[in-house]
Amino acid sequence: MPIKDLSNKGRIPRLGKIRLGIKVPGSKSEYPKATDYFVCPEEVRAVYGDKPKRLSIMFHSDDIEEVFPQYYKRYGKSTGLVCKGDGEFANTINPETKVFEEITCNGAECDLYKKNQCKRIGNLLFMVVGVNRFGVYQLDTSSLNSILNINGSIKYAKQLTRGKLALVPFILEVVPQEVNPEGKKKTVWVLHLEADISKMIKSLDSNPREIFALDSPKDIEECL
Repeated sequence: MPIKDLSNKGRIPRLGKIRLGIKVPGSKSEYPKATDYFVCPEEVRAVYGDKPKRLSIMFHSDDIEEVFPQYYKRYGKSTGLVCKGDGEFANTINPETKVFEEITCNGAECDLYKKNQCKRIGNLLFMVVGVNRFGVYQLDTSSLNSILNINGSIKYAKQLTRGKLALVPFILEVVPQEVNPEGKKKTVWVLHLEADISKMIKSLDSNPREIFALDSPKDIEECL
């Protein structure tokens, strides 16, 4: 007999992280610096180049919680994740028992959030077309503009496809966006997700082999 509550569970293979920043040396230590391109693992760079601004991607699930979960998160310096909340409830480590406990989550009103010790983080999980590996890559963002952009695109796509996301062709881009923090204009680089409508329609009537052949880096370059 299979093990109860275990044999029916599993994890999607995660192949690595794609980032929107690099670490540069400072006077005392390294510090993060934002980039206007995707910082990718070697196998992705082999297909899309060293500094791609566009990636052809697909999701593995129709469930937004599986492809773009979003939570308030706080990490310890050496203990990893210590608190995870949704703005209403949170699971946090009790410093005395070292066990996760449920507490009220105050979201952006939390003192730790205001001190920048807690952040809202979206984890985008996707396959990269043209990279022949079984699994998904993860891209983390704490940018409110990026999170809103992706949420809006996913919602719009699901309306067009009647709820389908899995194996629908998308283009993930890094694009400039003007923001006005504290009344001062500046340009930041954010995530933009868009579906090719013709390829989306074709994918809804295709088998998996045809779907994976819909896009290629060559197609993307021709769109520039």
